[in-house]
Amino acid sequence: MVPGQSEREEAVAAATAGRWAEAFERFGRLDPGSLSGEELDLFADASFWCCRTDDEAEYRRLAHHAHLDAGDPLAAAHAAWMLSVRLGLKGQPVAASGWLQRARRQVVGRPESVTHGYVACGEAEQALGEGRPEEAEGHAARAVRIGQEADEAELVALALAWQGLCRLSLGDAEMGTRCLDESMVAVTSGELDPHFTGWIYCFVVGICVGVADLRRASVWSQQAWTWAASLPDQTPYLGLCRIHQVEMMRLRGELATAESEATLACEEVAAFEPNLAGEAYYVCGEVHRQRGDLGRAEAAFERARAQGHDPQPGLALVRLAQGRVAEAMGALRAADEGGPPLRQAAIRSARVEVAVEAGELDEARQASEQLTALAEVAGSDAVDAMAATARGRVLLAEADAEAALRELRPATASWRALDVACEVARTRALVGVAMRRLGDEEGARYELAAAERDLQALGAGPDAVRVAALLAGGRAARSESPLTGREQEVVGLVARGLTNREIATTLTVSEHTVARHLSNIFTKLDVSSRTAAAAYAFEHDLV
Repeated sequence: MVPGQSEREEAVAAATAGRWAEAFERFGRLDPGSLSGEELDLFADASFWCCRTDDEAEYRRLAHHAHLDAGDPLAAAHAAWMLSVRLGLKGQPVAASGWLQRARRQVVGRPESVTHGYVACGEAEQALGEGRPEEAEGHAARAVRIGQEADEAELVALALAWQGLCRLSLGDAEMGTRCLDESMVAVTSGELDPHFTGWIYCFVVGICVGVADLRRASVWSQQAWTWAASLPDQTPYLGLCRIHQVEMMRLRGELATAESEATLACEEVAAFEPNLAGEAYYVCGEVHRQRGDLGRAEAAFERARAQGHDPQPGLALVRLAQGRVAEAMGALRAADEGGPPLRQAAIRSARVEVAVEAGELDEARQASEQLTALAEVAGSDAVDAMAATARGRVLLAEADAEAALRELRPATASWRALDVACEVARTRALVGVAMRRLGDEEGARYELAAAERDLQALGAGPDAVRVAALLAGGRAARSESPLTGREQEVVGLVARGLTNREIATTLTVSEHTVARHLSNIFTKLDVSSRTAAAAYAFEHDLV
């Protein structure tokens, strides 16, 4: 302790200097009832930076009352607004709404101030969450104006982020992204204090991921991660920024690094705020799934579910990889297709993939059409690429390889431009299959070899194995097939995309007979899915 300074003064000095662990320890030695509202604000800040979210909420509540007792309703309103934000993040929407209403009541009728602007941000969040984006945009615009007039950089940056999200929700992608870009200028230029820097980084990167603006998400998540890693102590933002960084690593195909980072993200976020850990566990599950560790993937998705985060479509794709196609299809039929564009697109893309595997081509077409409709309004290159890939996949299942190539080649180029490496390789494999079906064996082997090489390098083992099987198969002679003549007919019809019912009608047999033939085919070929059997049919000229 500096000579002449009290414990209280040392605590305030530590907090003012950003020595949060020391500040938390020193404030903790004092009676909270003896602290002023300003000192309790600092104690709450120190609690946040030390990942003590329950303590933070309590000290913001005490700060609110202390400010009221001191006759400072605007400071009390600011503490109430901060508490509403924290309670919202903790998954307590009713309490959060109550504290926002208290903050609103305490600023009504008073001369406009910065606190009015922060409360307006809370009102924008509430209106947007209740499905009133135009009203929300009005609150955000007001907050921007107040912040600009007061020259309050933190308020302007936060309000611009809310205004950007509101404009995106209204379908105005151009103005929405402009608002986000301007907000991030203040963040990336170091103009804001650390709290708002981390807050807006996480908020805006999350928005970009949700609307599938992967270019902005990738750039800003990397900057956020660099910033968070430079902080002197373990902080809440380390884990929160790591989640987004892991997701971008996964999309770029850096799967080995992403796997270890994903585990750390789960541990860090769970320690800070368990309510937010569901997203971390979901991202972790996706990395494990792509790496081929289905047991760990399933466990991670179940942890995500336990934390209130929908495990789909990741868990359904695990079921598909396990050969449990019917379960995968059922899970996706029951999945909630709401939420931001990227989630809607992921669900529909998975439905296409699983429905094709199940031989349910009507359902695959329907999901593909829904994905195309989403792409038309989403304004996202990533969703466009997903829709084109889905259309190509369905066309392949319908045995229209020429039309499939017209979708798959541009999709591959789009994935490459977005630097989504695994999807580049997976789509190239589909291109190879289409070329083989058109008789271009040389071109097919080139595409399949490139896809296998890239998937192996990325660590996407299961996809690499599937492509390797296609590459090794080539076109063996039809006469070498171990299948009977009728089994060759059945597998040929499977490769053309017919369902069991359609095959039964074509061959004038019962569906039970078709199912028995398929069981024998799977056994003889040592495969476990219709897709693998169809691949065999194309490789052996059975179509």
